Amino acid sequence: MTTLPKVQGLSDVPALVFETFLEALRQAGGADDLIIRLRKALLEEKKFTERALKNAVFPEELLP
Repeated sequence: MTTLPKVQGLSDVPALVFETFLEALRQAGGADDLIIRLRKALLEEKKFTERALKNAVFPEELLP
C-alpha cells in the first residue's frame, strides 16, 4: 500500500497523483530532464499555471 505524503497533518493527494504520473512517465521512457523540470514545477514550486507547464515541457521556447 502506498503511503500518502503529509502536509500539515493532512494527506497530500495532489502530490501523490503527480508522483504517480511522473513515475509512469519515467517507466514509459520519458526524458529524465523533462521529468526533473515537471517535478520542480509541480512538486517543489507548486506552480500549476499553463505557462509553468509549457516552460517545463518546452524549455527551449522563450515564452513572453
